[in-house]
Amino acid sequence: MRYCLALLLVLTLIQSTAQSDNTELRKALGIVTGVLVDGQTNKPVGFATLALINRTDSLKRYQQVSDKNGSFEFLKLDMGYYKLRVQVMGYATLEMDSIYLRAERYDFNLGDIKLNTASNQLMDVVVYSEKPLIENKDGKITYNVGESALNSSASTAEILKNMPLINNDPNGRILLKGKEPKILIDDKPTELTAQQLQDLLESMPGSSIEKVEIMTNPPPQYATETGGVINIVTKKGKIGWIGRVNLTAGTRGEANLGLNLSYRNQKISFTNTVNVGASQFVGSSYSRRENSYKDSSNRFHTDGSFENKNLRPNWRTQLEYELNKRQNLSFTYNGNLNFFDNNSRTRFTNINRFGDIWRVSNRENASNGMGYGHGLNLTYTLRGKKAGEVLRLMALANAGKNDNDRDFFQQFLNGSLLPTGVDSTQSQFFNNISNSWSFRLNYDRPFKKQGNSFSTGLTYTKSNFHNTLNTN
Repeated sequence: MRYCLALLLVLTLIQSTAQSDNTELRKALGIVTGVLVDGQTNKPVGFATLALINRTDSLKRYQQVSDKNGSFEFLKLDMGYYKLRVQVMGYATLEMDSIYLRAERYDFNLGDIKLNTASNQLMDVVVYSEKPLIENKDGKITYNVGESALNSSASTAEILKNMPLINNDPNGRILLKGKEPKILIDDKPTELTAQQLQDLLESMPGSSIEKVEIMTNPPPQYATETGGVINIVTKKGKIGWIGRVNLTAGTRGEANLGLNLSYRNQKISFTNTVNVGASQFVGSSYSRRENSYKDSSNRFHTDGSFENKNLRPNWRTQLEYELNKRQNLSFTYNGNLNFFDNNSRTRFTNINRFGDIWRVSNRENASNGMGYGHGLNLTYTLRGKKAGEVLRLMALANAGKNDNDRDFFQQFLNGSLLPTGVDSTQSQFFNNISNSWSFRLNYDRPFKKQGNSFSTGLTYTKSNFHNTLNTN
């Protein structure tokens, strides 16, 4: 009995220590990030002195200096209410209050914090209004990605994978509640294959995304999309240049190199995304089968190997020009190439009951080719005086071509592994050409009654396909 009590006491102490350690770990998970910009020019303000002060315990004070790009990052913060104080020469002191770190939400991206130039006003006081990470209104679910500091270091593809309702199938296709959705970037359709879309999203940094809108019941202009619609809205960004290089590699023989470069001033903004994805998959397989009968037996062996190579460059450019506060023009170009070379070899071996080889066949399959695609999108947007009222006119054009050369060869051998002279050969050449163009007119207007809105639109599309198969 004494031993049981002693063991129970030891286990209780271990559990209490573990719970205490977990509690202390949770207390120091807080993250607060942001960027300081000039309130008039939106240019970054560097080398400012920042102090993050705990409201309930003034001794918990965290200090640092922003970098030359105005960025700052406070890590390993205890939970609680904080206020942020910013001081820099030539600007009024800014104090931002009511930043609440808690277990349910311990990371905050404050975004662009605007500083006013120094004047008779000694201090600017701002009460931070927290925006929820998830909003469900107007018939769509909105994930405010830009509000979370943890998303800044991830790619857009990683952000989508971690969202509820969204997952990927084994081929990399994005699925919304088990169906393939229409993907939009800044309300513009992306006419890309699953692999090309995956490469593009891998090269788009999470720090460039403001929010992701999920529409399981699409608006009228996308009523034919039974899989729903996902709209990725990018940030406008601060004045000047922003660049990022992303390199990823996998243990199976895959790699991805992406470059994201953007520029913005008061009227014009453009974003370039260049990405190159490559893969080389190799593998082998075998099977051993034995057939037993009353008076005999035989064996059938299969040995195979394959090597698949793929190279996928793609380019996306988006240019926007703001005519005035309510009107803007945007131009988007998507271009992609696809090169592939796939080879597989299989040997079939028949073995008699004495263990002797009596028939062999070698089969080879090869498939190689290339494809390209080009997409253009010109959009005019007019925003009404009422919030949420938008008239959008889009003109789209797409052109693509895919070539695929398939070769099949099977050779039969006797038990001595000498050719029997009976071979089988087949070649197929596929040539697919497609082009399309369309016009789309969308109009959205919310009503005074919350949750009600009016949406309508017109769409005209014309497509041409030409498929050729040559075989011998």
